[in-house]
Amino acid sequence: MHRLIRLIVALGVAFGILGFRPAPATTSFQAGTMQTYVVLYKQQAVPSDAGSVISSAGGTLVYSYDKIGVAIARSDNAAFRSNLLLNKEIENAASTANFGVQLSEDFEVVDAADLAQAVWGDPLSGNQWDMVQIHVPEAHEITMGSPSVVVGDIDTGLDYTHPDLAANVDFANSVSCVSGIPDTNPAAWMDDNGHGTHTAGTIAAAANGIGIVGVAPNVKIAGIKAGNADGYFFPEAVICSFIWAGDHHLDVTNNSYYADPWLFNCRNDAEQHAIWKAEQRAIRYAMQQGVTVVAAAGNENIDLSKTNTDSSSPDDSTPVTREVTNA
Repeated sequence: MHRLIRLIVALGVAFGILGFRPAPATTSFQAGTMQTYVVLYKQQAVPSDAGSVISSAGGTLVYSYDKIGVAIARSDNAAFRSNLLLNKEIENAASTANFGVQLSEDFEVVDAADLAQAVWGDPLSGNQWDMVQIHVPEAHEITMGSPSVVVGDIDTGLDYTHPDLAANVDFANSVSCVSGIPDTNPAAWMDDNGHGTHTAGTIAAAANGIGIVGVAPNVKIAGIKAGNADGYFFPEAVICSFIWAGDHHLDVTNNSYYADPWLFNCRNDAEQHAIWKAEQRAIRYAMQQGVTVVAAAGNENIDLSKTNTDSSSPDDSTPVTREVTNA
């Protein structure tokens, strides 16, 4: 099943400049499990002293997204978050350890000899019922896309050696964001899960006489790796991905996942709210740079105008059944 990211972009955010109060000198740093944190500042800018503030709280600054007021930090100090919140410039902070969501998709290996020759497209296009359903063959009679369009596939990377993708891969705009830090080494954004190569093929598999044909086989595809080998998408990777897409002025991003264990987020929960708001800022930033953000709407067949329950979350531990309401 493809995952999704909840694009919540309708809230207005007010920002204020407040004074800094350093952590007390008596703070005791207790060693624990090393964790990654998203640090959300009240202003959409990261102060120049962020590194020293994070260090004083018992952590290390990993990366700073100054355009949206979000920093990524790491710490093994159990009091790190509470120490940070003594700083009046910081709105909130959250560990991302429990906010990874694993893709769950079963892949079927299809023997080409078992398939009838396609009546359109490439040899395996006869198996592409989805393309027929959305009238791709008719669309291709008008256009097959332009190579001047770059689609950023925010996923688990892509296999740039795949014969149906190789001609369309945009190496200059591809990146791994798994650590929360952009890494442009092709080995870093090579797909080690499979899901990203699958979605990239749906988008832009070339019309080259082999395999399948994508929706827009002439566009360029940039792999933006946010999901790791196990299919987990952590918030620091999602934030990094949207900033990358905005800074590189990609035309479109495809998002077929969601970025924390809750299918629906509770904004009244402080840590969920910090993650949600940081991701919201990153998505808004990309949109402000002209990126069209496309996301999967989910596989649950939910009609939000009716009473609903969610019994699949949190999917990184034991799911609980809860009513889905505006609360």
